[in-house]
Amino acid sequence: MRCILHIGTEKTGTTALQTALSSQRKYLSSNGVFYAQFPGDLNCRSLAAAFTPLENRDDYKLKWGLMEPEKFTDWRQKLLGEIRNEITTAKASCHTYILSSEHFSSKIIREADVADLAEYLRTEFEDIRVVCYLRRQDLMATSRINEGLRAGFPQRLFPNVSNDGALPPLYDYQTLIKRWAVAFGESAIKLRIFERSKLTGGSIVADFSETQLGVPLKEADQAISNVSLSLTAQMALLMFNQAMGLEPRLHIAKHRRELAKYLEKVAPGSDGKPSRSHALSFYEHFRKGNRHLAKLYFQRDQLFDESFNDYPELELKQDIELAASLLSDFYVTRFTG
Repeated sequence: MRCILHIGTEKTGTTALQTALSSQRKYLSSNGVFYAQFPGDLNCRSLAAAFTPLENRDDYKLKWGLMEPEKFTDWRQKLLGEIRNEITTAKASCHTYILSSEHFSSKIIREADVADLAEYLRTEFEDIRVVCYLRRQDLMATSRINEGLRAGFPQRLFPNVSNDGALPPLYDYQTLIKRWAVAFGESAIKLRIFERSKLTGGSIVADFSETQLGVPLKEADQAISNVSLSLTAQMALLMFNQAMGLEPRLHIAKHRRELAKYLEKVAPGSDGKPSRSHALSFYEHFRKGNRHLAKLYFQRDQLFDESFNDYPELELKQDIELAASLLSDFYVTRFTG
């Protein structure tokens, strides 16, 4: 049996692909393809958590109370056993088993842990294909900044590159791909570029179904995605996050969601992008590694389209007073309206 292991990366349409796969399980099964269900109905978040070190404060483990060694070990053993049972069932009628989670690439960042996952899967599958979609680093980062503000992170800047030159693991594609190639073999790695012009059919669903499955998939209906926030709205959310910190209490998270929805209505916009020079400066850290992957996997010099024309020449000046006013108006509306 063949396993298709889709590892992300983040912000490359993973939810759209997973929604299409999960909503068409019966159709896929009738064509010999089993989309994993026990590790998670939509995606395999639990399996990714099972192969991250216990000391990592993984949000999944925190949510389900799995930070104690004994609880984690018992849960992990049970999970891996149940997945084996599902694979055994799938083998009776299917030739392909799909595991999908962007958290495979973002959470499993130690070579030893990727190797452990490879060892686990090799006991069940004769053929494993590791599929990874890559998005230009600055574009992924700007997308994650908006998401991060909504999740409570107190910053709206590109990730820092340390003085010693160590690159943020999530964006260091050369190291990321090498980690998976060492564990699964160079020939197992199937790289795809998350750019509309490079995706078959212009979408990840069409691209994945044609290049990896050979079984056509319909685009699935999805909930409306978050509305982009203006720079002033981003500043208001940032001020809230800085005041609250990474406070995990449910009522704080509820207030943050309500504030984000309010800001979507009163201050939407796309003017919150960093300047072109700022984006270029961030991207420059990854250009050499990208070029290495381009030559290794695509026999070309550039991995991505390197046009930065969508960024403003100058970043808008932050209006702290207006952001504070938005926060004040939100609380007046919430408690008096």
